[in-house]
Amino acid sequence: MVPKKTKKHTRQPTIIIFPYLFIAKETSFDKVVIKPSDKNLIDKEEQTIKHQLFKIASFFRINGSPINKWSYCVVYPSNKKLQDTLKSSLNKFATIIRYSQLSDPHNNARFSNFDYFIFPLSKSNLDIASNFSYYEGVLNGEYPRIFRTTKDDIKNPVFFYYNIRPLTLDDNKYWQNFYSNHLKEKEAKRLLKAMEWFNRSFATTYELDYADAVVHLVTAFEALFKVEDERNNKAQVKSVLIQFLGESPELTDWTNKFYKLRNDIVHGDIELSPFWFKHSRGTKGHRHHLALARKIFSRCLEAFLNLRTSSLRDDIHEELISNEIRFKEAKKILAAKTKNKLQSAFISISGIKDDDFSMTKKQTEELGKLFLSYLLEDLRNENRQNAVVALDDIFNWSGSDYGELALLYEKGIDEYDTFYFDDSVAVPDAQSQSLREAGYNFLRFAMDRLLAFRYKLR
Repeated sequence: MVPKKTKKHTRQPTIIIFPYLFIAKETSFDKVVIKPSDKNLIDKEEQTIKHQLFKIASFFRINGSPINKWSYCVVYPSNKKLQDTLKSSLNKFATIIRYSQLSDPHNNARFSNFDYFIFPLSKSNLDIASNFSYYEGVLNGEYPRIFRTTKDDIKNPVFFYYNIRPLTLDDNKYWQNFYSNHLKEKEAKRLLKAMEWFNRSFATTYELDYADAVVHLVTAFEALFKVEDERNNKAQVKSVLIQFLGESPELTDWTNKFYKLRNDIVHGDIELSPFWFKHSRGTKGHRHHLALARKIFSRCLEAFLNLRTSSLRDDIHEELISNEIRFKEAKKILAAKTKNKLQSAFISISGIKDDDFSMTKKQTEELGKLFLSYLLEDLRNENRQNAVVALDDIFNWSGSDYGELALLYEKGIDEYDTFYFDDSVAVPDAQSQSLREAGYNFLRFAMDRLLAFRYKLR
């Protein structure tokens, strides 16, 4: 047997290290693979990468000693767009796991536990014979930090004075929510921004700057609840809190006092409201505003995510998009033959509903002419001649009798179903899967639409 050759990379590698995070096992997200610093995994890396991993890990200290457990990723980004995508994916990952730990006070986690550094490696870094090295690590994708090394010394290591423990993501509910299909993209971005502001309430000077933390938490609430009218933001936050947690005089009182404290801080008042919440009928503060705010925020976010997980709402959003709009979106892409957007067109066609007659018979015929060429190409590649003949008859049809065209679609359905439900046929990629699902849906819709005389109500 010929030994398998190791893939050689022509681009310069980039190493990402989470120096104070040790995940329990290799984890993938958004085409990024994060690995724990297990010997078995590191030994599988190229020798040059292995050397660089240990060298970069030596830049970091925990409780005065070099770190011995960390997490890492090796990538080979070829352009700035890929670099920006990588940073966005890492920030999403860090925000989610940081929030999952900081929001539970029993974890005793710190903001810095989840910091990461990006190290783009230069040719000079890869010269292992050199006695002097210069590295630039970018903290959390934003803040450059220089590391200089000599043969036996690290000039400016990073220190961290808290303990770390392995982190398991399998049962992490926040991880599962954000890497599933429960959230729409725009909504997920808003929630991540709210979580990021929550996390920042732990990332202040010496991690104990109460004033900054209060401001960050108010911003987190406003991002979570999508507050848009800045003139009346307290009333909006109060209203949503009542919806999530129920109404009580104490909750209203706390919201008023927490916003009063925030306003005192941002407006530079000399005398600040107390950082301890005092009941309206009490004489002493009994709970710290930060502890209450963090707990209330966490409960609200958890309730929000639970609602998204449990409620079936995709059908409602889908039904709000008419077939007329799906026709226009698909036609624009298919007519322009925009290859990198074809999957979007196929998804639009898959979403066409048989009880929506906003797409006319003429538009149905037109979309068929554009779309069937992609189905035919797929069928020819799979050598499905019977289906090719049936769809070719549709593609080449001309006339005015849509009933006749509908009969051709009926024959096309029979032949295409034989192909579509054949378990021996491989699906090359996600776009092919979307294409075939769109074909299965469109053929049925087209037959029904071309035969219909009036609107249905189901």
